[in-house]
Amino acid sequence: MLFRKALRKILVTTFTLFTLFAIYIIPEKINNRDYLDVDLDVEYVVSLGTNEIYLLGPNHYLVKTNVLLESETLEGKIRGIIDYLTIKKSEKLPVGLSGIIPANTKLNQVSITDHIATLDFSKELFQGIPDLEERVVEGIVYSILNLEEIEGVTLKIEGTLVQELPNSKKKIPEVIDKDFGINKVYDIDHRNSIQKVTLYYIDQIDDENYYVPVTRYMNDDREKIDIIIESLASNYIYESSLMSFLDQDTELIDYQIEDELMLLNFNHSIFNQDKVLEEVSYSIAYSVFDNYDVDTVLLEADGVEIERIERNEEKN
Repeated sequence: MLFRKALRKILVTTFTLFTLFAIYIIPEKINNRDYLDVDLDVEYVVSLGTNEIYLLGPNHYLVKTNVLLESETLEGKIRGIIDYLTIKKSEKLPVGLSGIIPANTKLNQVSITDHIATLDFSKELFQGIPDLEERVVEGIVYSILNLEEIEGVTLKIEGTLVQELPNSKKKIPEVIDKDFGINKVYDIDHRNSIQKVTLYYIDQIDDENYYVPVTRYMNDDREKIDIIIESLASNYIYESSLMSFLDQDTELIDYQIEDELMLLNFNHSIFNQDKVLEEVSYSIAYSVFDNYDVDTVLLEADGVEIERIERNEEKN
């Protein structure tokens, strides 16, 4: 899960070693122009950005992962994301993960107005994947919305607005945001007190841990943060491939929301051998960010600060 930092370090280290070799081994062949070219190459590599997108795992869940985006323009980044999401053989993708958009699908046009990205695709967008057509929408929307400048996505096919899915006939909003949900699960017995909560679990794929968002619809009128912590601490997880590392004895003592910060105060059971596991802190933080309009999650144990996580920050 350290792809972003590791990639940058590898690339920068490679160019640095090349520079040192050129300086000390063959100095007579280097002129000022060569120094300039090397500096520009290093600066270009360092400036490359990564983005979190949602690729399809072997259990047909969309999982969060980082990819390298080479474009500096917003439209270029969107096209780069769609390229990653399109099914094809690629050495750029992590082992065990794949795109979700059918092969041969073309992104005809991208337009951005008032933070809404309108994506016009070719007719292949939903062809041949009746069981995964909703995953296609979820993967596109959640991936594009990780761009800070975008607040909603509109989908078109050959210039015509997508208003429903072709197979399930599920209605699609004109402007889609994260209220649409992802990896949806329905635990509903009746129509009263239906709550929608997105939780982040862990899935291990090819010996790597990935965060998997699951939007659960349930009959529960409690505060969402109480549902999040109880669900992540529960022994019961409906899907055997998904895990939560939060100890079942962990209790949320109290919480506060103030100035775009959510403070969560737990009992000592949140610790694992005197530390909080990364998988615990980020499962909680990602779940909070998808359900609350806050930018910071502050974790405490018995009133003592243990970790602060910012929205969109790079994991250590």
